[in-house]
Amino acid sequence: MAEPMVHENAFPLESLVLAAQKGDEAAFSQLVTRLLPLVRRQAAKYNCQELDADDLLQEGFIGLLSAVRGYHAEGEKPFLPYVSVCVQNSILSALRKTRGGRGVNPAEIVPWEDDFMESPAPSIEEQQDLREQCDALWQFVATHLSETEKQVLKLFLTGLSYGEIAERLGITSKSVDNALQRVRAKLKQ
Repeated sequence: MAEPMVHENAFPLESLVLAAQKGDEAAFSQLVTRLLPLVRRQAAKYNCQELDADDLLQEGFIGLLSAVRGYHAEGEKPFLPYVSVCVQNSILSALRKTRGGRGVNPAEIVPWEDDFMESPAPSIEEQQDLREQCDALWQFVATHLSETEKQVLKLFLTGLSYGEIAERLGITSKSVDNALQRVRAKLKQ
């Protein structure tokens, strides 16, 4: 007999973030499930030729990872506005990079009024699809990343700095940076 499903919104985002920062993959999967609609909305804002929709979504996902890694709950600041800004900044940074430092033309931005509102709960089918996507992502990480890349990524997602990761693994900060760049390139494939 299957276990009853826990309602996806049963835990506040902030508690899921704290658990994910400690390496809880289930909490991270729930975060992705709940926040992927926000990432998709942010990515859909931009109509540009340099990056296609999948590239923008990937950059938004990188912003989500960064938000989970960098969030500090001490100030009682809600996570949702923070993650929204991180996702947007990641996308904008990628656009500037592809344009040689030039910014985004306001005509390329499709306005959304509800960026800071939590997305409605995904349907059961959407939840299942998101779980499958998360499982596929973790499977990709397990099968396509080297042991060093996996270790660096895991420590990075727990919030450690490059220096702290380097110290723990006995490698240089530059090696940490190189490993994360390889991870990013593999995830974009």
